Amino acid sequence: MTMFPEAVPIIDQGTKRILSLVFTNKLAIELRSDINPGTLRRLSTLNKEIIGIVRVNDEFNAKLPNSLGKFNKAIIILGPEVGESWLKYAMSLTNTIIGFTLDSLIRFVKIRPGLLNIPSELFIDPVISNSDMSVPPKEIPKAVIDWLMDYVDSGGDLYVLVRGDSINSIDVLMHSRLIFTYDVRLAELYNGIIKGGFMANAKISIKAECNFCRNSLNPLCLLTCPNVDLVKEMGVE
Repeated sequence: MTMFPEAVPIIDQGTKRILSLVFTNKLAIELRSDINPGTLRRLSTLNKEIIGIVRVNDEFNAKLPNSLGKFNKAIIILGPEVGESWLKYAMSLTNTIIGFTLDSLIRFVKIRPGLLNIPSELFIDPVISNSDMSVPPKEIPKAVIDWLMDYVDSGGDLYVLVRGDSINSIDVLMHSRLIFTYDVRLAELYNGIIKGGFMANAKISIKAECNFCRNSLNPLCLLTCPNVDLVKEMGVE
């Protein structure tokens, strides 16, 4: 039986209403500053693993929110202008996963992961970033795909944020431990399908029309492809 990675929806810090999530066990929240105590209390009542995400794009003026330590885990995403001192500092923190944007990761791809002093858990956000905006590439360079697969093969746990169909490797997603997405409803639908709990009396087929999936029936197409059809086949008792 094929094991698919679980989807983790990311909500914004200002979100006031959180959807009821039945099949989703993990929830992430992206922080711009310290979180409101009331929001923390609401999150704690969900009985989910809550992951805090913060971005560091300016190493000289950056400051981690104090509330980051209140989450089950934290992800610190380092931008391309952030130096080695921030990387070492983030690696010294407990319950923390290091993250890279695509343009910050490219600095390392000429060196095999096994030769680098990098953590055993790694978060990748496939964007080209700067202080004003982040732009997903049309596709990820093959050298980066090969590096990520080498990282997984060397025993690393990979966490990937999907942004449309910019990740042009089904192998990278299939071998990731968790898939993050900004679409909460889609994450819940996907998790329900891979866990067999969504519409238990029906068989769900996923049909996608894109180069990434090449007309496969892979549930990951729900999270990556712009044109996906769900076909429900009702069981006969």
